[in-house]
Amino acid sequence: MATNFPTSLDSITNPTASDKLNSGTVPHASQHATVNDAVEALEAKVGVDSSAVTTSHDYKINALETDVSGINELAYSEFATTTYTLQASDVGKIVRSTGSSAATITVPPQSSETFASGQQIIILQSGTGQVTVAAGAGVAIASKDGNLKLSARYAAATLIRRPADDNWYLIGDLTS
Repeated sequence: MATNFPTSLDSITNPTASDKLNSGTVPHASQHATVNDAVEALEAKVGVDSSAVTTSHDYKINALETDVSGINELAYSEFATTTYTLQASDVGKIVRSTGSSAATITVPPQSSETFASGQQIIILQSGTGQVTVAAGAGVAIASKDGNLKLSARYAAATLIRRPADDNWYLIGDLTS
């Protein structure tokens, strides 16, 4: 009897101490063959350490661990100038203004920088200069009461790309 795994689970009958080697509906040798086949199928499914077999669990777990390493560690894009234009490389980062003069962060149109729907950029005002988020040519930014300025030092806001081209949400600690 061959194994059914991994498409379905096997039903393997354990022999008892009083069973004869060739008695019952499944001969003793067939039971060993089924268990051996099942173990080999499990090993193939799990995979060896550092497996290159893309269907093995080891390979998939290593890929997941690689993809999420640093998920809690946001990188920074810092600037101390009075202007900064967002770039696609800022996605998933904190864009931090460190200057003492008022600064404007411009959201460029899709024709200049490509952003996917749902991508996010955190904006942080860590300097004393107030930060304003501005829409580039053809860009629309929707925010509560139309506010586009961070309220004070250490205030933050998140830009979220909406499904339509050149449309964004801005949510956070904003003022007019």
